[in-house]
Amino acid sequence: MSSPSAAAVPVPTSAWLDVWIVASTQVISGIGAYAALTTLILALQDAGAGGLAVAGVTIAASLPVVALAPVTGRLADRFDSRMLLVIAGAIQIAGCLLLSVAQATPLRIAYVALIYCGTALSLPVRQALLPVMVTDEDLPHAGAINQSAAVVGSMIGPPVAGFAYHAAGSVPGTLRWASVGFLATIIAGFLVRTRRGNRDSDQLAAAAAPREATDPLLKVVFIGIAAVVAAISAVDVVAVFFVRDTLAASAQTYGLLVAMWPIGMVAGAWFQARVASKASDRKLAIWLFLTLAITSGGVVLLAAVQTPLWFAPIWLIGGLLNGAANVLVTTLVARRSPGEVRGRIAAVMQAAVQGALLAGYVASGLALTSHASPRRIILICGIVAVLTVAGIFPWVRTQARLLTSGAIPAARVTEPLITEKVARTQE
Repeated sequence: MSSPSAAAVPVPTSAWLDVWIVASTQVISGIGAYAALTTLILALQDAGAGGLAVAGVTIAASLPVVALAPVTGRLADRFDSRMLLVIAGAIQIAGCLLLSVAQATPLRIAYVALIYCGTALSLPVRQALLPVMVTDEDLPHAGAINQSAAVVGSMIGPPVAGFAYHAAGSVPGTLRWASVGFLATIIAGFLVRTRRGNRDSDQLAAAAAPREATDPLLKVVFIGIAAVVAAISAVDVVAVFFVRDTLAASAQTYGLLVAMWPIGMVAGAWFQARVASKASDRKLAIWLFLTLAITSGGVVLLAAVQTPLWFAPIWLIGGLLNGAANVLVTTLVARRSPGEVRGRIAAVMQAAVQGALLAGYVASGLALTSHASPRRIILICGIVAVLTVAGIFPWVRTQARLLTSGAIPAARVTEPLITEKVARTQE
């Protein structure tokens, strides 16, 4: 006969319905965001706008995530996640509707930035909710679902925009339809029962802040990822010139080759989710930098290909490794983030990645304007990335050993939550 105290111990379970609601709405809102961005780029090209205008649009889509990280992270930790998702969706809709009536290029760029201000707010809210919705064991699986949702939205949005733009021939009409996709963020706010955020949690957040700033493992993860992303992101810009000019491939072939990366990302995320759930923080960190090392070596190898046929498997494997790395990062950061400041840490991580992407894009633009060949640019990027991983990996191993010895704490702080009826326990 079991004791009453033993029988009363709850067994935590994951709120999978909430995970799938967030993922589904993320797909829809992602389609809206990429459709709006693609529509504007097509319109600018048709109007004869130069590369500077297109670059301005691309920067406007990334800069809010970087610039607003200190603000959005604090908001995600302090205020109710439901309210923040509703506000984020409203900002996105307003930006898209204003974009549909704007004519001047500076105004259009400003309204793109407004749309992505909403995105900058929703990202840390979603990231911080994920570890609350599921158990530690289910976190990699939930991360794979989240990763897949982001990739699917980015894959569907551009072709939807291209079809709608050329079929309707109306920028305002296409953008108004794109704004409907942002309703999904608001719907997620109302449907997801798991909630977090507390106006009175400032004191707890302040107590957890020292660990946020000094956790050596998270620190090396952020620095390492940002450095490698900055080194290899230039390949994204150069790829079209490499495939079309250097390898003499058609536009259709280029489209098929580029699709290999997101396909690989989805597959890599689901594969990694199967093996990461029971791995220690030490193993996750080492696996992460091994995937970055192989990816960097793949970039060097990419510079040597002579035909599009060899480009495809390298690009596919790069996507597989990218998807796996994203799951590893999501799991590691969620495990080691104090609950009270998880939104801030998620915002810092997003800002580091987006800032590194921007740096890589700028560097690739400067390299192209200096008339360096695409093959040479890719080779230099790969070599820099390999050297970066080689320089950081000893630091990773050192922190991993400290973690194993107990010098670095493994437990995370439990946060106060605002919750409704969520299936968290079972009899």
